[in-house]
Amino acid sequence: MRTEKDSLGEVKVPKNAYFGSFTVRANNNFQISGISAPITFKNALTTLKMAAAKANGELKIITKKQEKAITQACKELIEGKFDNQFTLDVFQAGAGTSYNMNSNEIIANRANELLGGKKGKYEYVHPNNHVNQAQSTNDTIPTSTRIAALSKLQALTEQIQHLENELDKKAKEEKNTLKVGRTHLMDAVPITMGKEFDAYKQALSKSRKFIENQAKDLRILGIGGTALGTGINTDPNFRKSIVKHLSKLTGQNFSSAKNLTEPTNNMNSFMNFSGALRSLATNLLNLSGDLKLMNMGPKAGLSEIELPPVQPGSSIMPGKINPSIPECMEMICFQVFGNDKTIEMSAQRSQFDLNVMCPIIMFNLLQSMEILTNGMKMLRTLAIKGMKINHKHINHIFENSLCTATALAPYIGYLETSDVVKTALKKGITIKEEVVLRKLLPTKKLDEILSVKSTTQPKKIKT
Repeated sequence: MRTEKDSLGEVKVPKNAYFGSFTVRANNNFQISGISAPITFKNALTTLKMAAAKANGELKIITKKQEKAITQACKELIEGKFDNQFTLDVFQAGAGTSYNMNSNEIIANRANELLGGKKGKYEYVHPNNHVNQAQSTNDTIPTSTRIAALSKLQALTEQIQHLENELDKKAKEEKNTLKVGRTHLMDAVPITMGKEFDAYKQALSKSRKFIENQAKDLRILGIGGTALGTGINTDPNFRKSIVKHLSKLTGQNFSSAKNLTEPTNNMNSFMNFSGALRSLATNLLNLSGDLKLMNMGPKAGLSEIELPPVQPGSSIMPGKINPSIPECMEMICFQVFGNDKTIEMSAQRSQFDLNVMCPIIMFNLLQSMEILTNGMKMLRTLAIKGMKINHKHINHIFENSLCTATALAPYIGYLETSDVVKTALKKGITIKEEVVLRKLLPTKKLDEILSVKSTTQPKKIKT
């Protein structure tokens, strides 16, 4: 062990650790969940530290040697060399001070090594005086959360797009597959399976655009505001410099907030972005539920589709196959809903100039993005891509349903059609057969009225 001193006294730190006294205290205090920050957040925070070093070096606030050592330490931390040193619990002291100092200490100790110093001595680079120069937890953690979320955005939107494309492929393949449409889970009017798949695709497209639009606000940063957004202890040009370096390092087009206090106490950017993720999860939940219903069977349900078998469905019932992939997708959606509620409630806890709920906002937001991205890939590749359409059964259900009744109303009247439906149901025959028996319409005309084209899109009525 080595001994370090902080404002509260002496602290024993493992001799070879790159973290320091602050991390030890935090780790002793917060043994809550065993869940640590995502790697994306660690990398985002480290990227921010690198940008700060470059800005401070550019402004001659730290020496070139210090800038170079801090930058190299940051690169190594991003490469994963010290991931086992960044393991603090996500449930911790408010605002994320523990995360900020954990990062500062790792970078400082490695930078000191690079300059010929020893861990824990901080003779060349200090965690607070140099690595954290011109920063505060209050602006670094919200900024790092923005960087982390944006780093995951492309993977998320690409998976939405891939799922859209797969659904579009199904929509085109099944554009003439006539089936029973359902409202209130009851037979309604005819629809094509292609139109249903296109509706799912369009819903996902709207959610993708909503997410991309809400992400724009994540590119507006409060870094440089330090503790309360006033910019205390920063060079007048630091704010502009660090935003420039962050944009270059991340490939994002960042800008600085007009009022730096606002992104320190207002977490609505995260709440709104999470709301867009909730919208996506809602669409995915509805799609998954419909897939399960259409797959229901194989003998005692709708059996309109057959999802690919991915694993045995029961430990006791031989041969049973379950819709395991949509079931997993539903669990993911529920988790996203819960995460979103946590973010919403956290955003409501801003008090005066600071919101201290940043760690839990960060964790829930990034988890939602991660599981949605992975879940959509799973749903596309293991469920929708290999899905089989049971055309024969769909046609049998359609032919024996009463869903074509609405198409007849303009030609034989609402009351007559109602009586045809009741009689056909009572006799156990089709509507078409009852209409023919009553000689209400010529067979050719009846076939035209009940065709795919006539029953699934607008047309001029000719009685």
